[in-house]
Amino acid sequence: MKYLIQELSKNDIIVGSLYFKGNENLVSFTDKYSVPESRIRRIALVLTQTMDALGGIVFDRFLLGGDDKRISIYKINEGYCGIIFKSDIPFRSIDNVYQGAISKLQVLKEEEKEKEKPAKRIPEIAKVPEITKVPVKEDKMLDPSVFEKIKEILSQYLGDFTETIFENQMSDLKIDPKSAMFSKVQKMCFSLQKASSMIIGPSFAKEMVDKLLSVISSEE
Repeated sequence: MKYLIQELSKNDIIVGSLYFKGNENLVSFTDKYSVPESRIRRIALVLTQTMDALGGIVFDRFLLGGDDKRISIYKINEGYCGIIFKSDIPFRSIDNVYQGAISKLQVLKEEEKEKEKPAKRIPEIAKVPEITKVPVKEDKMLDPSVFEKIKEILSQYLGDFTETIFENQMSDLKIDPKSAMFSKVQKMCFSLQKASSMIIGPSFAKEMVDKLLSVISSEE
């Protein structure tokens, strides 16, 4: 309620304002007008006794009039807010000031509630693992001499079958030794492995192609 009293005291037509609830007393008066604390306590006591005497009668405000000043008392938050003003000031003007201060108080409370709310947790976007880029070797032309090395390895495993199998694979893949690309020769090596496995067995064929691949890789 301190904010409400401070807000009311900003208006020039209000002589003073007070709020009381039990032992809680808040007051604000202009420099030219003040009410002793003892009188504030008496006002609070009399008002409380009056409300008890009224019993079940429900009210939200009432007006007390004097010779030169009046006090408008509003019930708020189980307590009472009193606004003191000169008798020549219309009650409607005072009521407008009060309602305006209450509106600002409600806005302030809403803002405080928003601040107290736990911050919404923004779900983390799952990071997509970066795909490791496998470097792609640029296809290059091999030196014609590599075919002599290939035939030397073939002869170690195939003997008399070397020339026939070699020529057949060169012909099937249409490889020209003078313009042979690495990718095509590599493909031929795997074809030689397949063709040789029926003659020398899978194990020796695998051993043979490993040597062939090593040779053409060193020449690339």
